[in-house]
Amino acid sequence: MERRTSSNAALALAVTAALAATSQPAAAKAPLEPGRWRTLQGRARTAGEAQAFLLDLMERTRTTTLSVAIVQDDRVAYERTLGVVDRATRRPASPTTVLRTASLSKPVFAYLVMRLVDEGEVGLDQPLGSFVDPPYVAYPPYAALRADPRHGMVTPAILLSHSAGFVNWRRPRATGPLAFLFDPGTAFSYSGEGYALLQFLIEKKTGRDLETLARERVFRPLGMARSSFLWEPRFDGDLAANLETGLTPFLRATRTAGNAAYSLLTNAGDYARFMLAVLRGERLRPATAAAYRTPRLRVTGRLLHDMERPADSRVDDMRLSWTPGWGWFQSPYGPALFHVGLEEGCDNFVVIFLEKRTGIVLQSNRETEGGIAPAVVERLLGDTYSPFFWMRYRTAVTARRRRHAVPAERHEKDGPNGATGSRRNRVSVVA
Repeated sequence: MERRTSSNAALALAVTAALAATSQPAAAKAPLEPGRWRTLQGRARTAGEAQAFLLDLMERTRTTTLSVAIVQDDRVAYERTLGVVDRATRRPASPTTVLRTASLSKPVFAYLVMRLVDEGEVGLDQPLGSFVDPPYVAYPPYAALRADPRHGMVTPAILLSHSAGFVNWRRPRATGPLAFLFDPGTAFSYSGEGYALLQFLIEKKTGRDLETLARERVFRPLGMARSSFLWEPRFDGDLAANLETGLTPFLRATRTAGNAAYSLLTNAGDYARFMLAVLRGERLRPATAAAYRTPRLRVTGRLLHDMERPADSRVDDMRLSWTPGWGWFQSPYGPALFHVGLEEGCDNFVVIFLEKRTGIVLQSNRETEGGIAPAVVERLLGDTYSPFFWMRYRTAVTARRRRHAVPAERHEKDGPNGATGSRRNRVSVVA
């Protein structure tokens, strides 16, 4: 009951903030010319400075391909894809090059669900049992849930906010059949299974596959011309994957069915167009756009995949939460949406500061363990607030950083909302 009360209070506050962010954008300085933008602290950045920093960082971290875009002032302020597509030919990456997104797929799928909510195809709080006939527990992948009456409590909002009580991915030998770890809607437990279940039901209900729905309701309307949940022949020779493992032929052969949790192929330029749609509430009713950005429950676990140990003060201080599709936290510059997408050989991250109407997305392929997202968002956007510590993020920036330091943004002691602008979220440097 205590969890419910705190979640409802947070929800009410966040709905008000989300609606305000949609209807009354914060006053801002005049937009800068193309190729220029401001950090959260108001300092100017240029495309030339960014490219020099990114190329140096790529060399030091053995990152083979990097796609970065920044949105600000209702425009794509910066967009670059650097590196190579093919190691043997040294063919350079280009604006048309696509990369894996891994879990950055999830906010895009959630946006698609919101489009279907507005069309009356789906109810955000509709019990799943009423979606299709027979109900979902009659199908073999979900039959193990049939004997548990809690299967009737699950809704799309619960699945999208990772509160169904499922494991991330079932592995029968390790996890056994799919089961509820807790009462749906009462706690957070990150789960790709939940997204797969909602995709299954939407495809059954509409009679259309994920890629068709996404193309009609997301990619085409938003101008995302280089995006797909499937492998497509047009990506031949222009997909940047892990060049050391020869992953491209594997993706070509296996990505023949879309997966809402991880299969999106795109680049930062296309994803930035999606971010602008999120900020504008584009093609969504105002209440639906607000619900998409509004937390449904607080995160109470210490780490992303460690919900057993209670959260520490950093998680509580930033009011870390989850919306139907996004992670959410409170920063010195207002509420922010974020998501991470990590797979072997790739490192992806997106964060959108709603009141600043500013965000950054990056996708990368790398040969080393760890990632470069913390260094990129700090240097280009002045963001030291994203919860990399909670994601147990290991940076790929090596100990050579001490000899070739990456210039860091200087931060005021306090942000405009009175929150401390400290470096408490900095990740440890891995040697």
